Amino acid sequence: MVDAELAAVAGQGLVAENVITIASPDNLSWDLEADVVVVGFGGAGAAAALEACEQDAKVLIVERFEGGGSTANSGGVYYAGGGTRFQKEAGVADNPDEMFRYLVQECKGAVSDATLQRFCDESVANIEWLTAHGLGFEGSLYSGKTNYPPEDKYLYYAGNEKVPAFAATAAPAARGHRTKGAGWTGYAYFDGLKRAVERLEIPVLTHSRVQRLVVDGEGSVVGLEIIEIVDPVDRQKHMALYAKVDPMRPFNTTRAEKAIAEALAFELQVGRRRLIRARSGVILSTGGFGYNVDMVRAHMPFLADRNSALMRLGSMGCSGGGIQLGVSAGGAVGKMDHAFLGRMIAPPNALVQGIIVNRRGERFVNEDAYNALLGGAIMDQPDGDAWIIIDRDLHRTLLRQCIPTGDGTFKPYLAPALLNLFFGGTKRGHTLAELAGKIGVPAEKLEATVAETNSAIAAGQGDPMGKNPDYVRPLGRGPYRALNTSVGNPYSFCIFFTLGGLSVDELRGVVLRPDGSPIDGLYAAGRAAMGLPSNGYISGLSLADGVFSGRRAGRDAALGRGNRG
Repeated sequence: MVDAELAAVAGQGLVAENVITIASPDNLSWDLEADVVVVGFGGAGAAAALEACEQDAKVLIVERFEGGGSTANSGGVYYAGGGTRFQKEAGVADNPDEMFRYLVQECKGAVSDATLQRFCDESVANIEWLTAHGLGFEGSLYSGKTNYPPEDKYLYYAGNEKVPAFAATAAPAARGHRTKGAGWTGYAYFDGLKRAVERLEIPVLTHSRVQRLVVDGEGSVVGLEIIEIVDPVDRQKHMALYAKVDPMRPFNTTRAEKAIAEALAFELQVGRRRLIRARSGVILSTGGFGYNVDMVRAHMPFLADRNSALMRLGSMGCSGGGIQLGVSAGGAVGKMDHAFLGRMIAPPNALVQGIIVNRRGERFVNEDAYNALLGGAIMDQPDGDAWIIIDRDLHRTLLRQCIPTGDGTFKPYLAPALLNLFFGGTKRGHTLAELAGKIGVPAEKLEATVAETNSAIAAGQGDPMGKNPDYVRPLGRGPYRALNTSVGNPYSFCIFFTLGGLSVDELRGVVLRPDGSPIDGLYAAGRAAMGLPSNGYISGLSLADGVFSGRRAGRDAALGRGNRG
């Protein structure tokens, strides 16, 4: 039964209702109609709506709040390569085949090789499509190690391209295209798409939560039911609750969870139900489910138990509602236990020169790895515990590197590093054995780990874990410090969002049933669907997948109009 499947996917975090089943679309009195109805107005939803409109479909966007979602709260980095004009401006050599050879290592089979190659082949055209719609990019290159480029740089190495293990397979190329603007520029990325939607006069129905889908006797999706908040005062109250969920505000979990519950109750209390017919297709682009802790618990109890320590990147709209709607219509899901867990330790670069150990006193990852690889590796350790070990000189270097310089790195990177250093449970020991006792790891094992690393470096063999030579340094004399970088440490500031979603046809974007058959009239895009980032993540891949999957769904839904009743 679909009810049981929906309950299994949602856990205790059910936010959608089961479908309305009718014999024919003509049997209902519809309040609104469109060819293509897009559910969710973020990056993927905007791309889907624009593409469907450009295919001459009549499009309607339904948005629970006022738009933006996780896209607007992101860094605004778009992963593109294969020889974009911005790469060429910076003198970066790249081609689709090199891009494919690199991404096949990062995506780890999340999509077929044919789909990944198509993504790479279309990359130049897709960023040109964004540019034509008014989004700004630039070829100013930053070539150093960073999780996010400085204020005056807009092209950088957004993943593990320069890590030796990856560079051995694919020539490193900077492919992180940061949208132009100040600070984290997800807002600028979304604003560009929003202006494009306005120019094409695509209507957006805001403060409207899709509560359930409407299917006909053959199981095709023919429409949806929304709960719309109409009164302007109620809309202001609704947005006030939304604003309480700030993904980059630390120690905000209690406040956010209260606002999430209040918003759901408020929508049911003051909203009116309306029916919208979709003559050609419904596209679900509502994001993931990171802000539905009960749904997270159904698939990732380890992270749900540490919810209060996580920086959940996204918005209140990341409730899993779109995924639940798809399941209610018979859709299959996958990768629901996959998550991005980003642990940023650079800048300051001093921490990259230290070593990270687990409860056994063993190294398990190269410290210069991209933050998702690093965070995922930490999550896989016993109890998700890990420590960065630094010596006396690295501690002094760390403090110097945390002095504000006006380059925009202090608030997002240096201040969190200092907070963790002073309040996150850092331990100090004159010897490695003393330090091991304070963090609860075997002293002999920690000493052996350090000795093995130092010996390999001294012998000219490089770092045993494959760290980039630029950051390889033997651990010197004490006193030593262990900085707590465990998942459950709230001062570790681990960034989290979900990667799993609805199963979709990789050529069309239509939602698939467990047996692989398509659900006519139902599509999914972005984080509501399985896609390129579902097995692993690098900066910019989510926005790029949103365009790739959004345009795919919008195109197929629009071209199918007129073929249904």
